[in-house]
Amino acid sequence: MLEDFALQSPAQQLLDRFLLGYRRAGAFHKLDGLRVTAARAGDFLSPSAALLQMRANKAGLQLTDLPTALRDADAIVIVPRANSVAPVEAQLTAALTHAKRGASCFVFGALAANLAAARTFAALAAARQVTLASGTVLPTTWRLPQIDLPPQARVDEALIVVQGASPLAELHALDGLLPVLERRAGGERGVRQVKFLSGRELWRAGDRREWSWPLLSAALSRSDSPQGDAILDGRTQDLVGLGLVPKLATNPRGWLLEHTDGVRTTLLVLDGVVADFNFAVRLADGSNLSAQLFRAPVPGQEHYSQLAAALEDFFRTGTPPWPAQCSLLTAGLLDACRQTAAQPSVWLRTPELSFR
Repeated sequence: MLEDFALQSPAQQLLDRFLLGYRRAGAFHKLDGLRVTAARAGDFLSPSAALLQMRANKAGLQLTDLPTALRDADAIVIVPRANSVAPVEAQLTAALTHAKRGASCFVFGALAANLAAARTFAALAAARQVTLASGTVLPTTWRLPQIDLPPQARVDEALIVVQGASPLAELHALDGLLPVLERRAGGERGVRQVKFLSGRELWRAGDRREWSWPLLSAALSRSDSPQGDAILDGRTQDLVGLGLVPKLATNPRGWLLEHTDGVRTTLLVLDGVVADFNFAVRLADGSNLSAQLFRAPVPGQEHYSQLAAALEDFFRTGTPPWPAQCSLLTAGLLDACRQTAAQPSVWLRTPELSFR
């Protein structure tokens, strides 16, 4: 189900992989015998309609209305508009209501923009015996280097750097870092409070050790797109050590998350510092792990192939790529990020997010 269709959008990247095939395990993988149907959620404007019609004419895509598409579908992918964090609630409700019992359904992005709506959708899916999951490309993309937390590792603190407009940047930060932390001792247990900081107060909080400059340095060490002087003459620079981060960042903002097990997480949106997503984790023994979340360049955007592979496995087995609670936690944290942005430097307690 598509709310829009444009070149280089998530809708195009995912639809084309199921329709035409994608690179998987060292070969070009085609889903032979698969019938792919696209249903428009609302009216499309040109050129979106023309692009879809081209795939219908040349690649066998079937275009139809939503109830018809869902009536016999074993698997459903719902993709909102490119700059949206979640699908239109009425459209997702319609999809789950008409879905075939026993179907698998994946929502690209967040399941909803708040916990209450996410719980409503989860309950509707359960009543329809639909297996539901949501997420972006970040939990499945490659990490540079390809690292993971050791099983049952004890974690003190974690940090991720992303870029972009709100609330999509917050979604990327959550979807990039939370899956990394799930392997820690005890697993994820939820978040008990959230605080928003921006501008100078964000840097002062780092100086007060409310979040970690050394972890930021470790995360930025994995970037291959430093901004500033590197753009002018290719020089290498210690962006943190030279004090360049506050000078390069435009409209910097961040969120501090305190998890129920005491782990501290920092989400930093730093436009102008680097142009890629990077994280760092400090373990209880004082060692750091860090990596870049790789996003391949256009036009191929091969990180979507990683997600397509996970979704294909999900649809074939009926087992979602990650627990349903992940979607609920992300939805609740997106709402907490929105609320705290209206009250900077004030902790917002989130007892409703204290679940595994």
